[in-house]
Amino acid sequence: MRILVANDDGISSEGVKALAEVLSKDNEIIVVAPDGNRSGFSHSLTIGRELFFKEVKISDKFKAFSLSGTPADCVKFATHKFSDFKFDLVCSGINHGNNLGSDTAYSGTVAAGLEANYLGLPAIAFSNIAQNGWMFDETAKIVDKLFKKLVELSSTEYTVNVNIPNLRCEEIKGVKFAHLGVQKYSDYYEQTSGGGYVLKGEMLTDGVHPECDVALSVTGYVTVTPISFNRTDFATIKKFEGTELKL
Repeated sequence: MRILVANDDGISSEGVKALAEVLSKDNEIIVVAPDGNRSGFSHSLTIGRELFFKEVKISDKFKAFSLSGTPADCVKFATHKFSDFKFDLVCSGINHGNNLGSDTAYSGTVAAGLEANYLGLPAIAFSNIAQNGWMFDETAKIVDKLFKKLVELSSTEYTVNVNIPNLRCEEIKGVKFAHLGVQKYSDYYEQTSGGGYVLKGEMLTDGVHPECDVALSVTGYVTVTPISFNRTDFATIKKFEGTELKL
């Protein structure tokens, strides 16, 4: 397969290198990632401003490039720049931290996958749920074991969102399909010495549904959630059937 690898942590991140290296064993890989950290940029695009693109050496096993844009920019740009390569799949990650529940609304990692879906490509997004001390070598082993099946499950209609606990492969409890939960934080804004503010907070898991991705991931399960770019609330549309709106 010909696979585009992108991320939101940037071209220098350990996670993107680990993902590209494990996938390069049996596939042709091109990495296009932001030139710096773009975490939390969601599905934003760079419009009306220049993008700068250059090759970066991060491995002997595949070509890698940086782009001065967002994760979604990277996917869109790569499909134009390498139009002759004709990607079969887009893989995003491995993210430094979770992309669980409501956090997926902010995630550049997930947005890279959704941009691929917009462009008619299937996509898989990978995240390691730790906040530090990431064992990407172990996470890559898990990706390797699951990859063939995840490709079979992938589609142009959704991004397969995979969250992997920061554990050794043998310590993983299992793999479960899970719906998105609500990922809450103990949010607060800390004032800096320069007079600005920085958002901080710890993950909270109290009160979440026991079968949602948030709860299952923190108890040692790999979670798999299909995420669609179609945000229509079809149940509500059905409820509104027969409702008349007049000007």
